[in-house]
Amino acid sequence: MTYTITVKPTQTPGKVTASSTNGHTLTTTTPLLDSARYWLNNGANPASTITTTWSSGPGHYALRSTISNAASLTVMGDRFQKAKQSRIPAPSTR
Repeated sequence: MTYTITVKPTQTPGKVTASSTNGHTLTTTTPLLDSARYWLNNGANPASTITTTWSSGPGHYALRSTISNAASLTVMGDRFQKAKQSRIPAPSTR
């Protein structure tokens, strides 16, 4: 399964609005990573693909990853780093 996050600009400098097909919306600086943590926390298969697309673009993905990999990362400056364990939700036991 692929989870697609639509990204569009906000009035807040440095942040975007990320919306998923289930209606979940968040304002963030890292839409792929934060959305992956949301989906992982809500029972998504960690091996599923997550992509971001720009609302004003032709529909091509801007970023793509597996949910587990994206959820495990954070951004420090201009680099990806492994997120602290407290930021990564425990997998659902459903």
